Amino acid sequence: MHQETELKFVGDQAALTSLRQSALFLELAGHRGASTVTRRAVYFDTQDRALRQAGYVLRVRGEGNAHYQTLKRIGSGELVTRPEYKSEVSGIRPDPGAIPDSRARWRVTHLVSGQSLEPIFEVDTRRTRVLLSPSRNVEVEAAIDSGEIRLANDQHRTLPISEVEFELVRGSMGDLLSVARSLTQGLPLTLSFLSKPERGFRLASGDMLEPCRSTRVNLRGSHSADDAVACIMGSCLRHLLNNMDAVIVGRNPEGIHQMRVALRRLRVAFSLLTQEQRDVLANLIHSAKHIADILGASRDAEILLSELTLPVARKLGREGEFVGLGRHLELAREQTLQSAVECLSSENFRAFVLELAATTQLRPWLSVRDSHGAMEADVRRFSFKQLARRTRQCRKALRGTGKLKAEALHELRIRLKKLRYTLEFFESMEDGRARRRLIKIVSGLQEILGEMNDILVARQQLRTMISQSRAGEDTHSVALAGGMLLGWHGRRYLAKRRRARRRIKELARCGAFRKPA
Repeated sequence: MHQETELKFVGDQAALTSLRQSALFLELAGHRGASTVTRRAVYFDTQDRALRQAGYVLRVRGEGNAHYQTLKRIGSGELVTRPEYKSEVSGIRPDPGAIPDSRARWRVTHLVSGQSLEPIFEVDTRRTRVLLSPSRNVEVEAAIDSGEIRLANDQHRTLPISEVEFELVRGSMGDLLSVARSLTQGLPLTLSFLSKPERGFRLASGDMLEPCRSTRVNLRGSHSADDAVACIMGSCLRHLLNNMDAVIVGRNPEGIHQMRVALRRLRVAFSLLTQEQRDVLANLIHSAKHIADILGASRDAEILLSELTLPVARKLGREGEFVGLGRHLELAREQTLQSAVECLSSENFRAFVLELAATTQLRPWLSVRDSHGAMEADVRRFSFKQLARRTRQCRKALRGTGKLKAEALHELRIRLKKLRYTLEFFESMEDGRARRRLIKIVSGLQEILGEMNDILVARQQLRTMISQSRAGEDTHSVALAGGMLLGWHGRRYLAKRRRARRRIKELARCGAFRKPA
């Protein structure tokens, strides 16, 4: 088995050209020449995508007069390293029996289970390789890829390939990150963990620009708490980056929501560390909050228009009276969405995601003395302590919700969100039935409290908009429509308060929230 350790960056051809022609790249390459090869790889799977669902991709690629089959793992939780099994086959067709690792061979054979392996898509690339050496004991291979992905059954459906991979040949992870950071600084090249096969399968299923939800964090009992925190942060980063195309290319508001969720989960992941350890990551935590605020403004504008205004106008049958307000809300939505896209396209965001990737690998929090040995504990003990801490915080917040005041409900909503994300982080460590029941109760109340918070945020936005429109031409219509919305959602807020009271009582009766003797 070969273990790849690499970082990939995507951008346009102009950015790749600037990279190759940069003074630093030429200096690191020295007198070494570049080699360029053109390759065609065909990716196979069963009709029901059994391999992909299990986290495997199987390809056959021609190299000279020979054909080589490669089995890789995708979505395994590792960001930078990835296992692969390579073997020679007689032709362009795959042969699961030729997989050299017996365990992987048995797994693939079992997944295929008599089904035929069909070609799903082809990848044609022109790869230019250059060996870079910043010092005597460090070597990094830069592989610049151009080409396209084509569906096997529809050659007209394609995706362009324009990326550079930095693979560690000799040296440490820190050396690889240092080279990648230095070479990509100032260039529109963004870190990406979406592999060519993952993009190919998205093309085949027609969801290339669809938003992606977070995936399960696969923790093992052999993991330490330190391993778990790094793995969780990596999962949040993957969730964040996998929604980039949905937002920047597709302008999909759900993509904005998923990226915001990824940042919320990341901030909860940061809170798994002690305060002293978080201080080491202060700049990273501040950047995460800043990006989340920009995405949050876009999300709030979308909710106010699409979920809180247009449905009410239709139900009242008075769409004409909402035209003036709708114009203001449309403008606010476009402005905040543009701000979000500009943020995600900025050098600051590119630096943030690369720094976060470096953090998951180098784990700088370990430089802080851990007097309690918390990060050295096994992941089961660590997860138990974290969930117990979150539960205590929620129990305390529950005691302040007797009068259902907005401030107390807001605090409870935040505590529940942290508990829910923590439950999801350690899903593989907890009892399935008890965890699912608790998540169901928590998420039900969290949804109601979230809708109530949306109404409060919308109320403030509407009042600001009405006051600012007094000098405008549509002052009367904006004020009239805004007043109708405030009245409508005021009644909704009261109804949701009653539902929240019932859910709070249900949560308080839950075994996890009974105060232990």
